[in-house]
Amino acid sequence: MMALIQRLPLPPQTIAWGLLVANGFLIALMLALAKAATAQGVPAVTYAFWQTLIAGSVLLLGSARFSAIFERRLTTYFVISGLTGIAIPNAIAFYLVNKLGAGFIGIMYALPPIFTFLIATTMGLEQRNWTKLTGLSIAVSACAWIVLQRHSEMNQANGLWFALGFLIPAMLSIGNVYRSVAWPRQTKPLILAAGTLLASAISLGALALLTETPLFSQDFGQPFLGIIILQGLLTALTYYCAFELQKRTSPVFYSQLGAVAAVFGLIIGIAWFNESYSLSIWLGAIMVIAGLRVSNRAASVKNCQPPGDDTGYIRQHPEARSAQDA
Repeated sequence: MMALIQRLPLPPQTIAWGLLVANGFLIALMLALAKAATAQGVPAVTYAFWQTLIAGSVLLLGSARFSAIFERRLTTYFVISGLTGIAIPNAIAFYLVNKLGAGFIGIMYALPPIFTFLIATTMGLEQRNWTKLTGLSIAVSACAWIVLQRHSEMNQANGLWFALGFLIPAMLSIGNVYRSVAWPRQTKPLILAAGTLLASAISLGALALLTETPLFSQDFGQPFLGIIILQGLLTALTYYCAFELQKRTSPVFYSQLGAVAAVFGLIIGIAWFNESYSLSIWLGAIMVIAGLRVSNRAASVKNCQPPGDDTGYIRQHPEARSAQDA
C-alpha cells in the first residue's frame, strides 16, 4: 500500500498529513468497536489481547522477512514499545470507554503532544519554543475544562476514572519518544509494527492469567467473534500506517494523531452511541485542537518531512535516519 502511495506525485507533507488523518479515524473507530464489545461483558484486557494478537499475526504473515521478528536485538524494543504504545493505554481506554464515553476517551488520545513535548525538550529532542509552550498551555487548560464539565454532567462518575484516563496520553507519549529514539537500524516498519503488537498481546495475555481474566467465554455473546476479527484487521492497518507515519515525522508531529482521533471520537460517539456532549465540551475540544495547532505552527512543515531530509531532528539524532534506509 505504501509503495503505491509513494509512486503517486505527492509531496512528503501531503503523505504525512494523509496518514495522520487516516490514523486518527481508525483509532476513533477502534474505540467505538471496543465500546460495542465491552458493553456485552467482554473484559477490557481480553478484548485488547485478541485485538493485538490478530493484528500482529496479520502483519507478521504479510511481512517478507518472517524470521526478523525473532531477532534478539529487537526484543527490548518490542516489549517497551508494546507496553507503552499499545497494551497499557488500550487496556485503560477499553476499560473506561463505557464509563466515560468514546468521545471523552478520544480526547485523552489528543493529549500526547503535551507530554511528548515535555519529554522531548528534557531529552534535547526538541528546542524550547514559546509558541509551542503557549499552544500547549491552551490545550492543557482546555482539557482541564473538559474534564470538569464532563464530571459535572455525569453524577455517578468516579473521579478516579478521570485520573486513570490521564495514563493514556502519558504512556502514549513515552512510546512516541522511545520509538523515535530507539528505532532499530535496517528494520522495516511492518516488522516493527508486527513485533510491537505481538509483544503487547503476550503482555496482556500474561496479565489476564495473573488476574484470572478469561480470554474467551460463551458469555461474551455471538457478535464478539465478528467484532474482534474486524477490530484485529483494522488495528493491523492502523499500526502499519502509524509506524509509516512515525518513520516520516518527528515525535511531536506524530503525537498530533490524537487530536484527529478526538474529533472523530466525538463524532462517532454521537452518531453511533447517541452520546451527548454539551456546548462547553465541544468548545473545549476545539480549544484543545487549536492549542495543538498553535504549538506546531512554526515547526509543522519542517517536522512532516521524511527522515531522509536534513531537519534539525535528524541532525540531533542521526539514528532516526536509519528508518528511511529500511
